[in-house]
Amino acid sequence: MRGGLRKALFVTLLVTASGFLAALFPALFGLADLRQGVGGWALACLAGLAVGIAGLWAMLTLLDGHFDQLVRLHGAVLGAGVRGGTLPDSWKQSDGRPDELQRLAGAIATVLARDRADDRRVDARLSAILGAIGEPILVVTQTGLVSLTNARATALLGQDRLRLGGSIFAILDREALTEASAAAHAAAAPVERILPGVTGDTYATRIAPMAEPDGLLLVFLSDMPGHMPSPVSGPAEHDMGLHDMPPDIPLRPDLPLADLPALSLDCETTGLDVASDRVVSAAGIVMQGPRLYRHLAYDRLVNPGVPIPASSTAIHGISDAMVADAPPISEVLAELSGLLRGRVVIGHNIAFDLAVLRAEAARHGVAWTDPPALCTALLFSFLYPRHRDLNMEAVAAMCGAEIEGRHTAFGDCLVTAEIFAGMLPMLAERGVTTLADAERIMAQPSIMLARQHEAGWHGSAAGKPDGKAGER
Repeated sequence: MRGGLRKALFVTLLVTASGFLAALFPALFGLADLRQGVGGWALACLAGLAVGIAGLWAMLTLLDGHFDQLVRLHGAVLGAGVRGGTLPDSWKQSDGRPDELQRLAGAIATVLARDRADDRRVDARLSAILGAIGEPILVVTQTGLVSLTNARATALLGQDRLRLGGSIFAILDREALTEASAAAHAAAAPVERILPGVTGDTYATRIAPMAEPDGLLLVFLSDMPGHMPSPVSGPAEHDMGLHDMPPDIPLRPDLPLADLPALSLDCETTGLDVASDRVVSAAGIVMQGPRLYRHLAYDRLVNPGVPIPASSTAIHGISDAMVADAPPISEVLAELSGLLRGRVVIGHNIAFDLAVLRAEAARHGVAWTDPPALCTALLFSFLYPRHRDLNMEAVAAMCGAEIEGRHTAFGDCLVTAEIFAGMLPMLAERGVTTLADAERIMAQPSIMLARQHEAGWHGSAAGKPDGKAGER
């Protein structure tokens, strides 16, 4: 219905005013006197009062629901960065929302789509220009990720080896390229080198340092005999987002959640007993507040050293054959420790994941210190204390997040990151804006926290979850 909220408020206001007028009319004209008993006019007065109070309550409910939906839309817009600049599909349907709010969501979705279309148009033009360059060219990040390549470079180095986001060190010798990079940065000018490839090939290359974006431009020289492929053409491929790195912000209690250096973490396991079950997969995505750095993602299968129960495989899809050649948990713990350094770990029922990792570290004699952690389930239970369903699907629906790749470590990381981004404006409305604020409310007594303690997730006490605390 067009103007749904406006009309609903007008109707409830009319009903409220009519009710209170009906209650006042008999009293003003002396038609109702309760000292003489409850007669017809007295009943009319009481009925009008009841209608007025009901109408007032309906108005407050409509307004409260409307502002709650606005906060959720705010969260969905923040979470759009996680989804690549789109609103969740749920905002494309009315779902009983007022027409005004639905039009606002539609306008935001249109602007986001227009921005993405403009970006794609600029990208297409840039790709065409770079594709017309005669020499094979590459751009790599400071960590060696390929962020740009033209068709000639792909033909020269091999389509099976050269890909966006792949490591240049899978093609060129690491030591030689690192030395050339240092020389170029020291001279603040391009240098020319003969770079050896990992398969024995050599490439005459001009290496130019770049400050913005930080990295290197590699130009493969056309006068190197025997190396140039037949002429090729085509647009360049690029992803300049690979150069983005989170700022180095030290953790402190008063750090705003919107600037929080974090790692969205999830583990898949052989079961739900934190004392004895093992990790079979671990994934993490680096965050800075609501922003994701997908190129800094971590995703590993883990060989648990024990058979994976069929009941667990049915949930996460990981079998014994899939982890046969995977690294042991000791290697993964070392890698996770490096990723978590200086960051807060975020997860849905993250105490479960940390308890399993803690037990694995003790089992294998690996040094491990629990990082500071924020649990999206506990944060949500603070926002909605009467909401009993705190599994990831229910919380995602309330926060405007979309479920993709559920019960895979990487998929659950993405969902958790989107949930956290969507929660930020809701938490801010309740005065929770800093890391210390979030840690304080998570420590408040709640049914969810009590269940996590009973399951043995927060300490050394052994115990098995009853399925209620850890519907992960």
